[in-house]
Amino acid sequence: MGVALFAAAFLLTGCASRKQVLLIQEDVSAIRMDMDSLKWRQAAVQESLVDLDQQVRDMKARSEYGSTALQDRIEGLAARMDEIVTRMDRTLAPLEEFIRRQAAEDTTKSAPLGVDYYDAAMRDLSLGNYDLAEVGFLQFLENNPKSDLADDARYGLAETYYARKRYEEAIEEYQRVAALDPQGGKTPAAMLKLGLCHRALKNNREAKTVWENLVKKFPYAEETKVAQQRLDELKGGN
Repeated sequence: MGVALFAAAFLLTGCASRKQVLLIQEDVSAIRMDMDSLKWRQAAVQESLVDLDQQVRDMKARSEYGSTALQDRIEGLAARMDEIVTRMDRTLAPLEEFIRRQAAEDTTKSAPLGVDYYDAAMRDLSLGNYDLAEVGFLQFLENNPKSDLADDARYGLAETYYARKRYEEAIEEYQRVAALDPQGGKTPAAMLKLGLCHRALKNNREAKTVWENLVKKFPYAEETKVAQQRLDELKGGN
């Protein structure tokens, strides 16, 4: 619950950095998964207890005890099962209330940052649902053009176009990523993919220019190694 309050405070004030927002989202998601797992186990235990309780009561109704001592023992077991179920309900009640409050907070406090749209779009992108991802990224960018996640969303949007071979549209978005933050973390990847788009369109001269600029501006980036390989291929006439 402390994590949730911390997240709520940051989201409410709008002061969270991109890294903090993502970490908070991960923590809240983990809490929810734990709550869901706990509720599922509670339901399974309750179902078993109810079934066992019914068997005991059926035995009592048929008077199949055999002895007073056995009857007392079965009645005690039934009472104990009722007590366990009651205690489980009491234990989970605060957790269920927390989940309800967290759901209400999400609808009011995550909306300004639009993290819900961004997260959904990223999931769709990873699952290959490119049409849905495109809609999600566009919605996020429309509502949050100056967010810390804007460059990531713009790059994600470009990726949806690239995956569907809509290279002209991908080029526009990759160019925007590089132009909006020339030294940003997504810029080397955007430049590499920009060159690949030009190469796919047989614009080898443009691809060569982009990759040479990438090598010059980001000599130690991982994407630069790939760009250098592609440049070597162009020089070799491949």
